[in-house]
Amino acid sequence: MKSVAIVLVCYNRLGGLKRLLSSLEKVDYDGRNDISLIFSIDNSGTSTVEDFAKSYEWNHGEKVIRTFPQRQGLKKHILQCGDFTEKYDMVIVLEDDIYVSDSMYHYAYQAVEFYGEDENIAGISLYTFQKNWLKWLARFEPQKADFDAFFMKIAMSWGQVWTYSKWKPFKEWLRRNEKFTKSDKIPYALNQWPESSWLKYHDRYCIEEGRYFVYPYCSLSTNCSDAGEHAKYTVDDHQVELQYGKKKYSFPEFSPSAVIYDEYMEREGLGNALGVPNEELCVCIWGTKNPVLFKRYVLTVDSLPYKVVREYGMSLRPVELNITQNYAGHTIKLYDTSESAEVTKADADYLRYRYSLRSSDYRTIDKFSFKLSKLFWSDLKRKINKKKKKK
Repeated sequence: MKSVAIVLVCYNRLGGLKRLLSSLEKVDYDGRNDISLIFSIDNSGTSTVEDFAKSYEWNHGEKVIRTFPQRQGLKKHILQCGDFTEKYDMVIVLEDDIYVSDSMYHYAYQAVEFYGEDENIAGISLYTFQKNWLKWLARFEPQKADFDAFFMKIAMSWGQVWTYSKWKPFKEWLRRNEKFTKSDKIPYALNQWPESSWLKYHDRYCIEEGRYFVYPYCSLSTNCSDAGEHAKYTVDDHQVELQYGKKKYSFPEFSPSAVIYDEYMEREGLGNALGVPNEELCVCIWGTKNPVLFKRYVLTVDSLPYKVVREYGMSLRPVELNITQNYAGHTIKLYDTSESAEVTKADADYLRYRYSLRSSDYRTIDKFSFKLSKLFWSDLKRKINKKKKKK
């Protein structure tokens, strides 16, 4: 039986911490009473969270409280939480704005058992994206398969599981790459994230070392996105559906036949369906890749000044099904960059967003826009009347 620690990354958000704990109390731990709960509390200048942690009763094993004499900051704090893998076989790391399902333990434990010795895997994600992390207005819809998980070449911070064999190589890479230098060969967003972000380092590690995270099709954690160090406002944008009541999970082997996405959320291996070498193909359907990454063949919605080899529609979901099923149309094009050609311009982002929207979304937008405009004018009128009264 593997030793397990749940590490709570705490600072000064007591309300979020209580909400997270309420979800952890409902988790099915398979009858175990040796699950360690670790409160890792950064120094915020107050003892509110520490006092609560001392009074909190954990019924599933040992309770540990770790505090710091000085402020660590999120990056340094998280990296130290990962070091608990030196003591425990598996470490589940949860920031205080996360909420988990009752199936979280079963998924995490079984995933660690399955991928423990697989060097292709950098970690286990409890969360699954429903939006494109680089083009947030666009949906992300992974190809469903017989299994409960797929792979993606980006790390996760909204509920993740680490082991020593996964964490150690990352820390060794980090010691060699302490300074984050900008690059055109990584997603633009990573170059813009603040230095306080630890995630951009873990993402870059996955990209440069060719490692992947295991993602569930049905999420076992969700992000309440409370206001904090990286956000001024609480939003619901990152909330996703949670899976409840599941105890047995089926995982795919990491192989070319698996469902795999790169760091841009583009499906890998589409060269097989296109009849071109994968090493000569750049898939850029969502338009988030820098042109320096283009290869001889480019698959995209964008208008490029090259010969069009093949065309596809953009109706089937997920988007790569239009390629694998040879769906007729003229939206997605395969270009051969070795041959120049005249280009007919198209509004590529309009086509992408239209594909992401559903008819119900249009009606929601209309209603919301109308209500928002009424609120705006009402608020403006109130301010004008307030100024008049002062005069």
